[in-house]
Amino acid sequence: MQLIRVLFALCIVIGTAHAEAPYPSKPIVLVAAFAPGGVTDISARLVAKGLSEELGQPVVVENRAGAGGAIGATFVAKAAPDGYTLLLGTVSELTVLPVVKITPPYDTMKDFEPIARVGTVAFVLAAHPSVSANNVAELIALAKAEPGKLSFSSFGVGSQNQLLAELFMSKSGTKLLHVPYKGSAAAVTDLIGGAVQLTFDTTTVVMPLVQGGKLKALAVLSPSRSDAAPGVPTLAESGVALETVGWTGVVGPRGMPPAVVARLNAAINKVLADPSIKTEFGRRDITVGQTTPEQFRDFMQADIERWSQVVKASGIRIE
Repeated sequence: MQLIRVLFALCIVIGTAHAEAPYPSKPIVLVAAFAPGGVTDISARLVAKGLSEELGQPVVVENRAGAGGAIGATFVAKAAPDGYTLLLGTVSELTVLPVVKITPPYDTMKDFEPIARVGTVAFVLAAHPSVSANNVAELIALAKAEPGKLSFSSFGVGSQNQLLAELFMSKSGTKLLHVPYKGSAAAVTDLIGGAVQLTFDTTTVVMPLVQGGKLKALAVLSPSRSDAAPGVPTLAESGVALETVGWTGVVGPRGMPPAVVARLNAAINKVLADPSIKTEFGRRDITVGQTTPEQFRDFMQADIERWSQVVKASGIRIE
């Protein structure tokens, strides 16, 4: 009987010690919901590198692409809320897809725990060099002359850049053919090869290709011209009232312990403040900054409301 009591006491001590192990005590998975090569993947790997050093545990990027980001996001939403499975989320899967889908796969504000926003980046309307149009007005005229002939690539069905293209068509009175991919890299690869003619993608991805003569930039979608796209007019300047920016941020499954959220938020903000990391993001035209979880939550809520109004006004819905 005495032996049993001793063993029982030892179990309690061991269990308590395990429960009180400081976070993190094992590797963390950071999911990117798009294929390698785009802004999401680049941002995830930069954040993961810095977090690994700051937290003292490996932070492993895992790409779970498909369905406009919904596959990766759903995986994280259903994971244990212990801080060991996180999402480097974007506008596409966190604020656009839930409002544009007729049957949303999740509720962003109910199913995710906001931790920290990472950065913002401008979008560009880009074309293959074979497209005869050299500005937006010429593109609209070309698209109207042959409705449905010009095609555009997207990150996937329900993604931000599909909705941007749908809005462009709605506002310009044009008809383009949608060709969805599993992320930016594949979408741009086929654009470079001429399999599609147009895309809406970030300055991070598009401008090096423009400078290399592989693509041409027709307009930026930011409120003002971008330093990363010198000489390229805004879409609004070009006669189409449409502007947006892309953003990324870290979220986890809803119900994470507040102490874990606070630990991750502080670590991410420290990583983003590091001059070398800021330089790496800046080289890719990604603007980073520090936020609290509450600020990021308010930011996402406002973005959802904005996109909800856009979807309602345009009537665009996706199965």
